[in-house]
Amino acid sequence: MKKAAAAIISLLSVVMVLCCFAVTPDGADRVEVNSVLASVDGQAVTLMDVLPVTRNRELQARSVYSGDKLLEVISGYRKKAVDEMIDNILIHKEFARYKYELPNQEVEREIDRFAVRIGCRSRSQLNRRLKKEGSSVDEVRMVIRKNMMVQMMLYRQIRIADPVSPKEAYEYFQANEEKFAAPERFKIGMFKLDNSVLDYRKRCAEITAMLNEDPAAFEKLEEKFGISSGSVKSWDVTKNDLRPEFVAAFKKFSSGTVSSPVEVYDGTVWLLIKEYHPAEKKSFRDVEERIKAELELKIRENVIDGYAKKLRSKALVEYFF
Repeated sequence: MKKAAAAIISLLSVVMVLCCFAVTPDGADRVEVNSVLASVDGQAVTLMDVLPVTRNRELQARSVYSGDKLLEVISGYRKKAVDEMIDNILIHKEFARYKYELPNQEVEREIDRFAVRIGCRSRSQLNRRLKKEGSSVDEVRMVIRKNMMVQMMLYRQIRIADPVSPKEAYEYFQANEEKFAAPERFKIGMFKLDNSVLDYRKRCAEITAMLNEDPAAFEKLEEKFGISSGSVKSWDVTKNDLRPEFVAAFKKFSSGTVSSPVEVYDGTVWLLIKEYHPAEKKSFRDVEERIKAELELKIRENVIDGYAKKLRSKALVEYFF
């Protein structure tokens, strides 16, 4: 079963990624190709439905992963988006079956909130903005109506769930005390030497020797080779936020520690721990509200998952990848 699942995931990765574009033999042009990825009672979910939902995450993934791992991550994003679209289609059908209604006033109010979020102060300004982007208020209204239908139907399921008791919250804290400790935190500085520079290897060795002799030289090198944007000179991160190879590059974790050089795909980077804050245990009272919120979220997710399975059991759902 595991081998079969792995084979399916591999095939899914190739199909879902390669379906995005068809490249001409000379590589001159890219033509977008649409394809049906799933069907819900005869209603299609297509690649062009999925891409607007996943595009931003896919772009981020391309900056972190490559090769088979990139294909696996992107296919995961798309599979999740397809499943969410299937569930939403079924919820819309359920909404219509029970003949629920959405007050137009609430829909229009949500359109106004959307306009404010994207910096538009009036409907006319929103109209111009959407027209420029190839959309319209009617399209936004349709999307908002569908989203509100889903929210209403899910709320009807969630509101009947039992609340989290203080006893449940405390028992969860005792079983997961380490999880609620404040993790090690760093303020990290970084600079990179591009591998396109002349005498790249020699310059890497010189920079490493300079930092070994005088860690304070990092600041001048950061000014010269820094990869931060604008006025941002450092990043607040936890140990878990750092890439494993970055963590391994530090001999110790303390303020003022400079890493050994780390090769990346387009050069070599050096890092400096500008500030270090050790892990700190929390009491139950410190995290009680967070625990309740986390447990309530799990309850909601279980309720929603059960609701989606119930709807799917009564529908004809087909995948074509």
